[in-house]
Parts: sequence; structure tokens; C-alpha cells
Amino acid sequence: MGTITQRKSVSGVIRYRAEIRIKRSGLPEYKESKTFGTMRTASNWLNKREQEIADNPDILLGINNKSMTIAAAIAKYKEEVGDEFGRTKNRSLDLIAKLPIARVHLEQINATHVSEHVALRKKGYSKLGLDPVLPSTILNELQNIKSILTHASVMWRINVNLNEFNNACLQLRKTRQIKKSDKRDRLLSNTELKNLLLHYLDKWNRGRTAYPMHLIVLFAIFSCRRQAEITRIRLSDYDKEHQSWMVRDLKNPNGSKGNHKHFNVLSDCQKVIELLMRDDTRARMLRMGGDSDLLVPLSAVAIASEFNQSCHILGMSDFRFHDLRHEGATRLAESGLTIPQIQQVTLHDTWSSLERYVSVKKRANILQLNDLLQIIGEM
Repeated sequence: MGTITQRKSVSGVIRYRAEIRIKRSGLPEYKESKTFGTMRTASNWLNKREQEIADNPDILLGINNKSMTIAAAIAKYKEEVGDEFGRTKNRSLDLIAKLPIARVHLEQINATHVSEHVALRKKGYSKLGLDPVLPSTILNELQNIKSILTHASVMWRINVNLNEFNNACLQLRKTRQIKKSDKRDRLLSNTELKNLLLHYLDKWNRGRTAYPMHLIVLFAIFSCRRQAEITRIRLSDYDKEHQSWMVRDLKNPNGSKGNHKHFNVLSDCQKVIELLMRDDTRARMLRMGGDSDLLVPLSAVAIASEFNQSCHILGMSDFRFHDLRHEGATRLAESGLTIPQIQQVTLHDTWSSLERYVSVKKRANILQLNDLLQIIGEM
């Protein structure tokens, strides 16, 4: 009735997936699985669960699911489909599972629970050390909760009141308690960009870091890549002959798993790549133990932390790493590229996301790549 399969994660960790599948005439197929760190714990769980099913056959009808909480549903959902979504959604679900709303039973979720969750996130949750969050963050959490409720309703045949949940979210939108994030238009001044590069160059030249942040910042601008993408780009996916590079598991509302796309590598970006590929630079980066097939074999989390700290030191606390992508797209528009041409670099899902670049006003005396390379002593 049950099987245990050994799996090896990307990081090389061995995991054991215990799975139960039961087919009986007149009943829907029953499937349940759980992953463990050792064969022994997987085997113990499998034996225990098989006995529970033998003692209570109603489990095969899903009757036990009626008392399932949102936290339990999140765990079950991740076991079934978690690998198909990116780190951002999985982290959000992990956090939701720790919040008060996660203790609500699926069949009991109503507008009051939704409203209370929104109020809690707006004022912060000291029990977990959580600060207040933006309406856009709360909206994202509610969308993730909805995906759990919908899956439970359709796949587990649990009577979830999706209409009330949707109506509650609609009303919260109308009252602007939740909303999509505002489009950021923050660009770097010449002085800010120069100071940022010199700050990182000084740290690099002093040998105090294995992170060539001066080059990472330039690559972020001239490749228009997101922070997480930069540390996932593989050298083996680069088609230098056609100046095209594949980005694996590109961010997508419908799931990032398997969403691989190629972006055009323009000449300025190629120059930065060559600097990142120099033997001495790669040797220092690889001392951190990263994958040698990665262009930037470093931690995305550490890059974000370093960037935020540096911006704070330089009096640029309102600047975010993601704004470098906007800086890059703006430069493409200023150079005269059309929206379809810009999209071939940025890989935005829709042209509508790039509409603001249609009539962008060209900035005067902006520092070009050669100017920036001269600042860091590479010209």
C-alpha cells in the first residue's frame, strides 16, 4: 500500500518521501505523502498512517479533512504541489502557517477571519517579531490563502465558502485595505551611482569581501535581471554565438517552475559579463563554496543584505535592488529601443508592464557604461 522513495535535493541533501496510494472499487483514488530526513522516520510514519487508515476507512472518503485547519492544509498543499512554485510563494505560505488565521478550520473561514488577518498584518504581530506590512503584501498573502482554499475545495472536496472569502477580499480592495503595489519610479542620479560603485570598489580592493558588488550592480542594470535571477544564471545556458542567455524558473504569477526564457545579451551587458568571468574575480567568488557553473555563485540573500546596508550608509535608504532593473529598462528606452525590443531583455510577461517606457524622456548627461567602467578603473 505504501512506498518510500529516496530523493536528492539540489543542495545534495538526501530526503525520503513516504507515499500511500489506495485504489478501491467505487471510491476515488486516495493519495497521501510526506517527506522525511531519514529512512527510519519515513518508515515509522508510513506504518503508523497505514494502521490509522485500516482502523478508520472513512479517511479514504476524505471525511477526516473536515476538521483540517489552514495550517494543516498548507502543509498538505506543499506536499502535493509545493515544488511547482518559487521560493517567494513557499516562504509566504510558511509565514501564513504561523499566523492566527492558520488555526481557522477550512469550513469555518469567513469574512471576519479575513478582516482580522488584514488588521493584524497592518499593525504588526509582536509575538513573531513582525513589523507592519504594506497593503500589497497583505494582498499577496490573501491570494496565497485563496490558492489553498481553492485547492482544498476542488481536490479534497472540502466545503469551503469561497464566495464569502472572495467577497471579503473585494470589499477590502474597495476600501483600499489591500491593493497592488505601486509602480516604483526611483532612478539613480549620476552621483548616487558613482558613490555606490566607489563604495563597493573600495571594499573589493581591500580584500574584505568575496562579493564583487560593483560588478553585480552593473550587471543588474545592463542585464535588467532580478536579484534572485542573478544568482541562478548558469554559464552552461549562455549561447554566446547568438548573444542569448536562458533564465530558469523565471518569476510568473502562474508558477515559476519550468518557466525558462532567454534574454538578449546586449553589448554593454557582455562587457560586464567578461569582467565577472575574469579568473581572479571568479576565484574569490568561488571561495564561498558556490556552484562553478553559476555566473554569480553567491547568496542572493547576502547580496540583498549588503545592498540595503550600503544604501543606508550612503543616504539612499529609499533605493531598492529591484530599482536597478527599472534603471536598466529606462536606459534601454532612452537608447531608442521599442517595447518589443525592451521586452526581449527584461522578459516582462506583458507589454502593458512596459507601457511607462513608451514616451520616456531621455535624461541629460547620464553616465554610460564606459564612464562607469572608468570610475571603477576598468577602462
